[in-house]
Amino acid sequence: MENIIEHAVVMCRGDHLSQDDFPPELKVYSEKSIFDPTHLDDGYEEKLKSFETEMIRNALDKKDGNQSAAARLLGISERHLRSRLQILGLKK
Repeated sequence: MENIIEHAVVMCRGDHLSQDDFPPELKVYSEKSIFDPTHLDDGYEEKLKSFETEMIRNALDKKDGNQSAAARLLGISERHLRSRLQILGLKK
């Protein structure tokens, strides 16, 4: 790891290191990669959980935390939404 960092520092073209300064196999995927089915590093269950969590958070944000309205937006029942919130660890 030390050699990789030293190499990146030497090869860096600017004042700060960026992903382009590291070998491709070490590049960090953006958060949007959770929606890209070609990135399978996390596995099926983890990717599905991340996707569902993001959908629920977005629906709740759009409806100012109103679970009834968020459930309608998602096309699911309030009971199902509450269940998923608990399973995904999003319930406060």
